[in-house]
Amino acid sequence: MRAVVLTGVAVLACAQAQAQLRPDQVLVVYDSRRASQRDVAEFYAGSAKVPGGVGGRPGVYPQVHVFNLQTSGAAAASPGNISYANFVTQIRNPIRAHLQSAGLARQIRCIVLTKGMPHRIEDSDNALVGDQPSNMSVEFTDGDANCASVDNELVLLWIDLDAGEAGAPGDSFSDGLFLNPYRNSTTPIGAYSNRFITEPKAPVMQGLTPGRYWKSDDSAPIEQQITPGDLYLVVRLDGHTQADIEAMVNRAQGLIYDVNGAAFVLDESGSNGIADTGANSELDNQIGPMRVNDDFESTRDLLLADGRFNPARVHYNALGGTANWIVGPNVDYGGEGLLVSDSLILLAHYGSNHLNAPDGAGVSANDTFADSFNYLPGAIFNTIESYNARAFGPLGTRFNQEQVADFIAAGGTFGIGHCWEPFANTVTDTYPLVRNFILGRMTWAEAAYTALPTLSWHYIVVGDPLARAFRSCEDVNGDGRLDIEDLHAWHANPTDLNRDGQANLLDKDLLEASIRGSVFEDLGGRER
Repeated sequence: MRAVVLTGVAVLACAQAQAQLRPDQVLVVYDSRRASQRDVAEFYAGSAKVPGGVGGRPGVYPQVHVFNLQTSGAAAASPGNISYANFVTQIRNPIRAHLQSAGLARQIRCIVLTKGMPHRIEDSDNALVGDQPSNMSVEFTDGDANCASVDNELVLLWIDLDAGEAGAPGDSFSDGLFLNPYRNSTTPIGAYSNRFITEPKAPVMQGLTPGRYWKSDDSAPIEQQITPGDLYLVVRLDGHTQADIEAMVNRAQGLIYDVNGAAFVLDESGSNGIADTGANSELDNQIGPMRVNDDFESTRDLLLADGRFNPARVHYNALGGTANWIVGPNVDYGGEGLLVSDSLILLAHYGSNHLNAPDGAGVSANDTFADSFNYLPGAIFNTIESYNARAFGPLGTRFNQEQVADFIAAGGTFGIGHCWEPFANTVTDTYPLVRNFILGRMTWAEAAYTALPTLSWHYIVVGDPLARAFRSCEDVNGDGRLDIEDLHAWHANPTDLNRDGQANLLDKDLLEASIRGSVFEDLGGRER
């Protein structure tokens, strides 16, 4: 019986691994005319593929593909904001042309952008409206908001989102947003066919309060539908400095989360603390077809039910006010705030939307609340703040909101934020990040995109897209790896992984689920 179980797991692990995102499915995009872009690309892909930098760098993943925008003949794009027209000519179309000419359109599943590339596409008829929440609300409600992040617009690379755009509501696919067909998935991206990724699509517009959104027409022929296979997972290697970026990526290698020492912060404000099945006024539980029900409470309950992590280190707080504003030990707030001294692997916080911050905890030039915490390698940032990914390149924060870049500088490893006003019903969910990355075996790029409610919108995903983690309790044989040998070791000496006081089939199932996605480095590229 034992041999049958192990053989079955080995087959499942191989099938899952073939679907996992691999280095040869990643395209790193840089412009050699911008030293910051070249330096990040050289660090990640290696000097052999990205010449002209410091030289002699082996690359974190030398198997990835690279594309130098300078070779396209297009003008170099400046960091920060970019007009939609320049986005098309300087970034989108050159990447399209390269993928076609290199025969990579279906092999590539993930595009990596580098420090110094623009990150915000301006609205076509009201350039900076996304920086003005009240005006943006009008634009969005009218169905005429087409500002976006560069990153999230490239996800739908082969759709001419701007075709027909003339300043009227809904006159192009770039107006509004798209429902993300990969949202909440638990399946690796490679399991979805991308056979029709370059084919024209026929999305349909739906109503939403507020605003409008596009979705796949599932009654259309399959080649015209928008499926997860029709997306590129676009991730950015960015931060305040080159040193921050390199440290961020290095922290993501060989991740093993310490199930006894790792801690979680889930800090709400004015919540009832209950995982409601219906929408209410809480920012993590807004109306619409796009959000996880009561995201923070659902994430808390998921962690506690799973059992592998120490429940005493799951720091959930529902209440508002200064005394309930969670802070870390590394900044003195005069005794104010709710202190969490544990080392975090998740910072999920209302941030500036948590009322009555302790004195000094608001974001300023010299002080951010992300600085106050201790972080373990693999820590993830996801705050409910509208502009928490604005401060890249020459741009700073807005409304004193915490920044992904600040978190990375403070020792964080992964983050998702928004570069324009996204509204509460489209902000990133935490639950899929925890389920698919912290508790699962998806790569960071895959897990991050399962947490995005929409596309062609304002999200920026930061961190090594190929990183994956497992949990210390799963390394049953203590060799620093997660593989079939750990299952052999478990059968020889069953151990309690989920803290329920028993070593049984529930623990074996958790271990098997992790092992299924544990190998991808040795598999070659394969189009589907």
